[in-house]
Amino acid sequence: MKHYAAVLLFALSAAAFADGVRNTYTPYRFAAVEQWEVKASGNPGASRLSGKTWTVDFTHGAEWVSLVPADRVVLGDPVGFRLRLRGGAKGHPVHVYLSTHFMTFHKIAGELAGAGDQELAFDAPPGPDWQWFEGENDGKIHGPIRLGEIRLESGGIRDRFDLEMLSVAVETASPADHLCVMTARTDDSNGHTVFTAEPRCLGTAPLAGTLRWALRTWNGEQISSGTRQVSVPPEARPEPIRISAPALSPDLKFLEAEFALEIPGQEIPVVQTCWVASPPPHTDDQLRPESPFGMGVYLARFKGADQERTARVAREAGVKWSREDFEWPVVEPERGRFDWTFHENLIATARRDGISVYAIVSGWPSWTEPYSIKGIDDWVRFLKALVGHFKSDVHQWEIWNEPNIFFWQGPKDMYATLLIRSYQAIKEADPSAEVLGISTAGIDYNFIARTMALDAPFDILTIHPYRKVFDDRVFINELKAVSNLAQRDNGRRRPVWLTEMGWSTYTPSNTAKQDFAPTTLRENAQLLARSYLSSIVSGVEPRTFWYDFRNDGDDPLYFENEMGIVYRDFRPKPSYAAYSTLARVLAGKRLAGPAPSPGYGTYAYRFEGKGTAIAMWNPYEDTVIEVKAGDIVNTIGEVRHVPAAGGPLRLQLKRGAPVYLLLP
Repeated sequence: MKHYAAVLLFALSAAAFADGVRNTYTPYRFAAVEQWEVKASGNPGASRLSGKTWTVDFTHGAEWVSLVPADRVVLGDPVGFRLRLRGGAKGHPVHVYLSTHFMTFHKIAGELAGAGDQELAFDAPPGPDWQWFEGENDGKIHGPIRLGEIRLESGGIRDRFDLEMLSVAVETASPADHLCVMTARTDDSNGHTVFTAEPRCLGTAPLAGTLRWALRTWNGEQISSGTRQVSVPPEARPEPIRISAPALSPDLKFLEAEFALEIPGQEIPVVQTCWVASPPPHTDDQLRPESPFGMGVYLARFKGADQERTARVAREAGVKWSREDFEWPVVEPERGRFDWTFHENLIATARRDGISVYAIVSGWPSWTEPYSIKGIDDWVRFLKALVGHFKSDVHQWEIWNEPNIFFWQGPKDMYATLLIRSYQAIKEADPSAEVLGISTAGIDYNFIARTMALDAPFDILTIHPYRKVFDDRVFINELKAVSNLAQRDNGRRRPVWLTEMGWSTYTPSNTAKQDFAPTTLRENAQLLARSYLSSIVSGVEPRTFWYDFRNDGDDPLYFENEMGIVYRDFRPKPSYAAYSTLARVLAGKRLAGPAPSPGYGTYAYRFEGKGTAIAMWNPYEDTVIEVKAGDIVNTIGEVRHVPAAGGPLRLQLKRGAPVYLLLP
């Protein structure tokens, strides 16, 4: 019997990408490694994906059934998509969802028309007939495109059928000198460390070039290097190139592999990957609300054993606080029906590992009227119930996320109304609770001043001081300035918490620009340590919450997936070691004030308590410090002992990399 392949053409607007070389590649073949999930509205019945066979079952009342892939960036600028499938189904509308940064594009591509060849052609974002929602909500492309979902709608037909899913091919446009992208990863699962570079090329023919690699320690010592002639296959087919690490000293905690691919006529960013020794685990399982060491662990994003492991690994890093989402639509999906169980379990999981939870509350359920007085009245009733239920475990409540940008879609002054009403509701439910307010993307002085001018009360100011360039002196002064702005009428200062801050370790794609500039794994670790140190020494009584703890996905080309300090599989990045080291060095200590600077441009601060530690770093240049005695601990926890009898030791302080002197 002859089979016919149905083809759905998702053609993106060619006018948007008039320039560039056109190529086609196939990023999806419906293989298990692509991590497709089946989702449904209502009872999915027997709906499932088994191999390439998608069983769609509408007989139990589901309104739609969809396939959702793992998050993956489409290389180049997409021009057209082709979904190939085989099967006989008729009358079901086909919905396509494409994602850009925080925003989703949606379009009905047509409907399945039964057996035989089928082609559905249409313009794509930002062309006509597309809908978009969330994020910037402006119909523009913000960063790389990802295929978000393929959804079949019942269309009132209660049937069951099988489709053989074959592939999704993409036509893309790229500048002639940006046809290639390269990523790198580390594998030590078999007890031996292997560094892998993976170049991909969108051309129609192989491209020959030279791969240069080098292995370096944290202090920059090169221990190995080499070159290799390579031929990169066309159509973005991966070509892994593996370099084995030599035997490593037991004292070594870090090894960086850097890969540079030289292909005539192509510009390909240099990439790095690292091996990091797991630091000794922190074992403290007691709550320490006085600790400044927070983290966006976001346990609400995980379930069951995965959630428990995430909390445990966070505790082992030294995390003592977590910022957790309490989304209104999740907690009260229907008016008056509350589902407390998930968050009760989340809090219990965090407490077992000594992590205090503070709640960020946001979102509008479908049954209320968003951004209206009626909606705020409903919000107040919900908030009283929420705070009353959790008041024995949660003592800090943050009202909304980044209302100065697109996360708040209503009038900006209405946020002040929400904060006023929220403050009253929280204090009625729990007079001892603290209200965290304003929560701006960046340090938005104007939005903070405007909200305060509208008499919106709050106990703690929260900010998200992301930045492309980190200047320690500027950062410290900005924290002091916003602390002054947030003073109460009586002149008393409010604490300032940094409830999001971080940098991404993503690899740039070959075309699309992204909101965050990428940092190397080494730079990321240095920036984390300096961010926490700078916030502490600024004197604003901070809790700092790096965004975030665990990578949100596996694709290294999308910046949101690479914000974590551990990979999705919990392997540590250097930033994990930097966090663990700083939390261990400062555990049980308080800032005692500046220490004598060992040189121009070098920061030095003394911490006292369980022993004495002096943190030192120079953001501007390499310098030399003199150590008379003690233990020198570098950013990632490598230790060097300086005996008092041996005389002073001259030690090079690498630019941007903090070290800690532990005094005897």
